Amino acid sequence: MTADKSNSDNNNNRIKAKNNAAIWPLIESIAIIGFSILLLRLRAIIPSFILMLVGISLIVYWIYITKMKNQGIKSKIDNRCLCAICEHTESSLCIQQKCVCCSIAKGDKVVGHSNNPLQ
Repeated sequence: MTADKSNSDNNNNRIKAKNNAAIWPLIESIAIIGFSILLLRLRAIIPSFILMLVGISLIVYWIYITKMKNQGIKSKIDNRCLCAICEHTESSLCIQQKCVCCSIAKGDKVVGHSNNPLQ
């Protein structure tokens, strides 16, 4: 029952993190691009292209922010240990204590951690 509760909490944390994504650069970029199109219709070419570049750069910035947030979420999930044998909460503890059940070793050195239950 504890595992089910922790899985539901983990899913809720992921949903909250996705909802907290910064949306303001996207909204501002759409508004700036719309304004630059209006200026283009009024034959103000140079200011229109400058604003268009600002709007496009804000869209690129928004994509960068969302990718970095998603990457941070994945790295937090990957750092958890799901092994039922050692019952550690983080993979770093397994690596430090050299758990045989879920650590990946090459020779005498521990090189990583696995959450594979079939190992």
